[in-house]
Order: sequence, then C-alpha cells, then structure tokens
Amino acid sequence: MAVALSIAGFGAENVNYDTARQGQLPAGWSAPVARAWGVRTDKSAPSRPNVLQGVSGANETEPPLALFDKVICRDGDLSVKFRIDGGQTGGPRGNAAGVIWRYRDAGNYYLLSLSADEKNVVLRRVRNGVSEVISPVGGKRAGEGVAEDIRTGQWHVVKVSFRGPKVQVFFGNRILFTAQDSGLQAEGKTGLWAKGPNGAAFDDFRIDKKG
Repeated sequence: MAVALSIAGFGAENVNYDTARQGQLPAGWSAPVARAWGVRTDKSAPSRPNVLQGVSGANETEPPLALFDKVICRDGDLSVKFRIDGGQTGGPRGNAAGVIWRYRDAGNYYLLSLSADEKNVVLRRVRNGVSEVISPVGGKRAGEGVAEDIRTGQWHVVKVSFRGPKVQVFFGNRILFTAQDSGLQAEGKTGLWAKGPNGAAFDDFRIDKKG
C-alpha cells in the first residue's frame, strides 16, 4: 500500500508510493482509466525507490486522472514533484503533467496543466464537461497559459493553494501567478493528471486540507 502519513496541519496527508505494489494504483487511489496508471521503480525518484507513472492513449475517452480518495476538501494546499517524459526532438509530443482539485466527477474539477512542449502552465476549470482557461489576475487572457521553462526528463515541484475563489500557483520556490474564479466552490477530491504516450512520473504528493 502507499505510504500516507498524517503530518502537522489540518488533515494533511503525504504520499510517496514507496511501499505500493509495482504496476498498480496505490491503495487509497482510483482512476477512470486504471490501466493508465501504475507504480514504477525509478532510480531518479526524489524519494526512492518508487514513483506513480501516468500515461494516456490516443483513443482514451475518459480524462487521464488519478484521484486521491482519502481527502475531500474545498480549500487546501496541494503539491507534488513531477517529471514529464518524452517530447524530445524526434520523439512523441503532447506529453504533460498536472494536478487537479475540487474534483466532483469526470465533468467537474479544476486542472493545472504543465507542458514541456508548449513551455507553459495553464489553469483550467472543467464544468459540466466544458473546459475553460482561467486568466491570471492582472494579466492578459491566458489562452496560451503562463510561460515557464518546464523541461522533459527533469524533476520539478508545483504547488497550488486554493481558498474560496482565490488560486495561487507556485513553481519551484516562487509564486507563478494568482487567479480568481468562483465557478466551482464545492468540496471535492484532489489528484494528478498525465497526458501523452510517455506521460509523466510523480512523487511526494501532499494535500493539506484547510476547509
């Protein structure tokens, strides 16, 4: 089973996958497309030996999500370390990583996607199955997202702090942007998102429930 330790804070959980079974979803996790996710040994893992690997095929009809079922919250701090695989010159493109929160069902949740191919970070609200880009506060409409040097094959850390309509996005140790959106205010699950035939690896998932 996955390691999930209660730590300081209100409802905080930390997961590193290091005792989970290889090739399967860890205990406490679920996915619309279970075959798209599995624990793998990875020598480069920030907390070795395991990571959670996610991929998505071209013919998948369900979103490539992995849901952490143990915590349901409206407000919280969500963070994870991730590595996007693929996307090199001559290789398959379209691989990306992401985190989700306030997940109610497959048609209603927030998604922060990070693309090494597009070199951007995009905040989306999926409501009733319709995806819409949410622009940063004080910025232009974020149709192309916020530019960021995300590199394939390299570990990064992303954090999202969400309180009511306010969302703050951190990349590494710095704030990337702030956004406001009141479209989805009910509590829900948090989790991960991976896109593409090579997808992404994840480690040290943390959700600190604030409400």
